[in-house]
Amino acid sequence: MPVFIFTILLWTNMGKSGGATRPVGTLTSSWGNILAGDPMLLKCNVSSTTPGTHWTYSWYKDKTLMEGGQQTLQITSSSVKDSGDYQCQIISSDIIDPITIYVLEGFEILQTPPSIFEGDLLTLRCHHSSEFILLNTTFYKDDTEIPSVFSDPNTEKTEYSELHIPEVDIKSVGGYNCNEVLMHGKDHYTFNLPDALKVIVKELFSPPEIKASYWVIEGGEMTVRCDTKLDPLRGGTELHFAFYRDERTVQDFSASDTYRVRSSQLEDSGNYTCEVRTASDTVRKRSDGFHIQIVKEFLLRILPAAIIGILLTLIISVVLIWKYRNKWRSCPCRCPKHSQSIIIKVTDTDPGPQDTCYTYLGISHLPQGNKVKKDELTVTNATLKYLDIYEQSLRPRTDEVDSGTFSS
Repeated sequence: MPVFIFTILLWTNMGKSGGATRPVGTLTSSWGNILAGDPMLLKCNVSSTTPGTHWTYSWYKDKTLMEGGQQTLQITSSSVKDSGDYQCQIISSDIIDPITIYVLEGFEILQTPPSIFEGDLLTLRCHHSSEFILLNTTFYKDDTEIPSVFSDPNTEKTEYSELHIPEVDIKSVGGYNCNEVLMHGKDHYTFNLPDALKVIVKELFSPPEIKASYWVIEGGEMTVRCDTKLDPLRGGTELHFAFYRDERTVQDFSASDTYRVRSSQLEDSGNYTCEVRTASDTVRKRSDGFHIQIVKEFLLRILPAAIIGILLTLIISVVLIWKYRNKWRSCPCRCPKHSQSIIIKVTDTDPGPQDTCYTYLGISHLPQGNKVKKDELTVTNATLKYLDIYEQSLRPRTDEVDSGTFSS
């Protein structure tokens, strides 16, 4: 019967004061689910800059302290009650993030690692009870049979069969299943798992982003940083960075996430991008473009004043337009004292007294149906500029109405 080992690597960075920062956990060579009765071994390792240091370990299950303070936690024959979240802590350091382990009853299970990240070699194991002998295994993804070329011919056929998928990515996500033909004594049995196991591929590191200044003074130092974040469970993964300007390489892949130009020149202006990859080159991601402009010092100094001037001009223009529109709507029509013609514009659908404009008019020709009196002028249903003016009483300032021309 195989022993399933869960290895937790803890990386601790020692400061000048000797205190440890929060360790980063890494799971390797482990399964997130096992059959009841199988042994289980959890191991907690720590990388130290101090040789010969003796560490004290603590183990937790579902946040409850367990007995024993050794580097390994071993369960000889696991049971369903051993399912849960396991954590390890080294003295004087923070407790690591938990890993979840399921112990299942039955004759057959499909085993997967507790965490699967993009770029990993994904191994799925169709595992059965040791009392059976394996004759044949078939793997499926989303109910479609997976070619046997992915199977490992060197796997011990008496206990399990494995499926290997190199460099998994988002396309590898799906529901996986397996069935086995087993022999017990002289009898043959076919086991089909009732439910597919959902495989989720996690993001190893976030998409990179360029961190830099948009404007750099000519002759000054230009610093471009490629910012990304590793998943805490893979904090020990080595990443390499490369930088490009206008699609041309300015710094090839290296462990440095920063590109510097000590004395920038105008030709250093351009659209910058960066690319991040794992040391094994299994995962690559590229940032969006970021334009950096190298400018003369005097231009950078007058630029704020120019921007302020433009903003002030826009504000004044908006204020003037707003005042002009309000003045037009109030219609304080300044008609000339003597005029041969007048144009009245009414913007309101229900004009009031404030919308009335009048002056001294000389009238010789009026549309049929209009009345002229000495004391007052009544205009009935006249049309000015295609706008209907309904009956308005206009009291003139003089006692005489001379002949003249009324223009519309």
